[in-house]
Amino acid sequence: MTPCIVCRNKNTRRVIEMGFHPLADTFLRKNQLLRPQRLYPLNCLLCQRCGHFQNEVFVSGEERYIKSNYSYTSSNSPNAMAHWDEFCESVSKYVDLKLGETVIEFGSNDGYLIGQFQKNGAKVAGIDPSPIMAKIANKSGLCTICDFLSGRAIRKAVAKNGKAKIICGNNVLNHIENVNEAISAIKSGLKNDGFLVVEVPSLRDTIEKYLFDMIFHEHVSTFSVKSIDYLLKKHGLYIVKVENIPYHGGSLRVFATPNAKLYNKTVKKLVESEEKAKLFTVDTYKKFMAKIVRDKNACLAQVYSLKKKGKKIAAVGAGARSSTLLNFYRLDPTVIAFVTDASIHKQGKFTPESNIEIKDDSALRAENIDVALITAWNIGKYLTEKIRKINPKIQFIVPGEKKLM
Repeated sequence: MTPCIVCRNKNTRRVIEMGFHPLADTFLRKNQLLRPQRLYPLNCLLCQRCGHFQNEVFVSGEERYIKSNYSYTSSNSPNAMAHWDEFCESVSKYVDLKLGETVIEFGSNDGYLIGQFQKNGAKVAGIDPSPIMAKIANKSGLCTICDFLSGRAIRKAVAKNGKAKIICGNNVLNHIENVNEAISAIKSGLKNDGFLVVEVPSLRDTIEKYLFDMIFHEHVSTFSVKSIDYLLKKHGLYIVKVENIPYHGGSLRVFATPNAKLYNKTVKKLVESEEKAKLFTVDTYKKFMAKIVRDKNACLAQVYSLKKKGKKIAAVGAGARSSTLLNFYRLDPTVIAFVTDASIHKQGKFTPESNIEIKDDSALRAENIDVALITAWNIGKYLTEKIRKINPKIQFIVPGEKKLM
């Protein structure tokens, strides 16, 4: 069995099996549809020592972010931009960020977040492996090093602006296979009074809120407080604050510093709460997997009943999580007319493996769609309100719900 990437323990248990999937965030151009697409087993493991939850099969970073048409952008929606605005404001206040101090963001994407820090007077540097995203950011005047997070990349960022008061990465640490090397690199670039601030998918939220579609190959890990505390302590970083935030359906925002005296003792209570919730018990995941299969069957029964009645169905949200749902449910253009997404970087492309065309939301009215399958659960309320303004007659299917909305 694949060892735990946090504590190196070989005693891991396979707890999730979802078949073969493509890279979820890789959207296809029309001329790529007839080419073979690579599929990988989407299985997940639970570490019996540190409680870490991770993929069993890893796909290289080069395959995910350099060879592919990586399309996710930080500024892809008003909801996303509002989140990054709040992050910049609240984190700056908490760490008492002064004018001229350095902020480094790894996985900086199109640079939206470091752009907010720069507007507020910080010296910034981004690190991102995607040539597409680095080009967008640099073109906007945001210094971005096109590289994976590493000691080399951190040294380049430090050489430009000095050691950092803040090193941050949002929904990025969970994309990294070599997490120990990553945290070691981060520690080397922090000032003694600096802070690492990360947002990562919450394992507890994933299980308790049934966020099964947050499992995909780009998400190498899903963190518990127990596993991230274990990881950070190994490298001399100590958690001073943990927030549970609703972004992406449920995430942990973790603040850590090199100063061991600032370690927050409430972390122990959070870990005890996770253990009480049976988050590290294999039986919890058996029940979770059984529900995934039941809801798949129920949703498909509803979809095919509507198709039999002649209803035209589209999906809403072409994110990575929608790829997990569409491919696990085995939905394709014979069932789903198209998928809509607000990102211009995705429109005109096709979903991986399911090969469904991606269009603007306006197509929901222009093409007389009767029913919308909501795949982006994390912003479901925002999407349904937005779509009802476009097509007031449309009805919604939300996987896990028994009735049309």
